[in-house]
Amino acid sequence: DALRELVEARGRGCDELVVMRGEPTLRRELPALAAAARKLGYRHVQLQTNGRMLCYAPYLDGLLAAGVNFFEVSLFGPSAAVHDAIAREDGAFAQTRDGLANLVARGAAHLVTIPVLARNLEHLEETVALVADLGLSAVQLNFTRPVRLMGVVRVEGLATLTEAGPKIRAAMGRARARGLATSSEAVPLCHLDPADRPGAERPEFFVDVRVVDLHRRHASFAAHQRENRPRAPACSACDLVDRCPVTWAAYQEVHGHGELTPIRERRADAGSSAP
Repeated sequence: DALRELVEARGRGCDELVVMRGEPTLRRELPALAAAARKLGYRHVQLQTNGRMLCYAPYLDGLLAAGVNFFEVSLFGPSAAVHDAIAREDGAFAQTRDGLANLVARGAAHLVTIPVLARNLEHLEETVALVADLGLSAVQLNFTRPVRLMGVVRVEGLATLTEAGPKIRAAMGRARARGLATSSEAVPLCHLDPADRPGAERPEFFVDVRVVDLHRRHASFAAHQRENRPRAPACSACDLVDRCPVTWAAYQEVHGHGELTPIRERRADAGSSAP
């Protein structure tokens, strides 16, 4: 029972809720759940969504009134040709774009996430440009996780770090040039430009995260993250290992560790100036 979990977590001091998995806006209970969370004292109620339902202004206004105060919206590409092909539904792009425009019109806090896939690699820069053109303020590029089905890791449609790295760096550079706040998920620091490394997720972000899902629970997501993002052998020689998100275990299982390169930062000797 979601409400019981909210009450128990609030009693332990939790004051942030992220509603995710599947598509939450298809659940009629969503506004009531958000309202209950805010009444219990949750200060941050975040929704992860494809953004399509947000194109309906009355629906979005209802979520805002209920207490949802942060929206994380997935965007696959800069056009219907790219986005709809990945979403596998005609009209998805137009709805997501209009939903994002509605968020801007209401001044709602947001983050646009761009899943990095083989089919949109050549369009990442255009996609972040669209985010800026719409008046949005923050974008995150996410290196997509391989999925294990029937004991087999499926990588169809996914890019490798070698393929994706240059495109991610170019897109994040363009995003910064357009004034967007930039971040990344599951992109090792060795595949990011130094200017973008501060925006990478860090292991400590997950220490106080509790996950309640249909098929699993994690009192602290940190241990789960360490299992799903193991350090490669080469990482032990990296000066930034303690703050690197590394990347997915399933990815390393398929592609090995050869794409992960230790970063050696020059360290100033005592009495010398910093580099």
